[in-house]
Amino acid sequence: MLTTSPPLKTGSLLTGAHARAGEQKALVLLDKNGQKVIFKTFGAGEIMPTHHANVDVLVTVLAGRLIITVVDTPTEVTAGDYLVIPAGAPHALECVEAARILIFK
Repeated sequence: MLTTSPPLKTGSLLTGAHARAGEQKALVLLDKNGQKVIFKTFGAGEIMPTHHANVDVLVTVLAGRLIITVVDTPTEVTAGDYLVIPAGAPHALECVEAARILIFK
């Protein structure tokens, strides 16, 4: 018999066969050995002020449109785009239209 420990977690971040993750602002999907996968939602006009991370960060856009500024260089990203932010680089986010993103760090 195959067992998983902890029990298997499933869900849908958009529309799928599993229960939707919902509209919460942030949901940590995985936190293991210091690495995290975070699902975040933003409403149009929301911002995330300039901050930095001590590790490289991969941002994947699932839906919407955002401007992510890394070291004073703004980049517009939309559904299907991704952006890698180097460790220590100051970055900020401005949500142009409602968006859902995955953050891997």
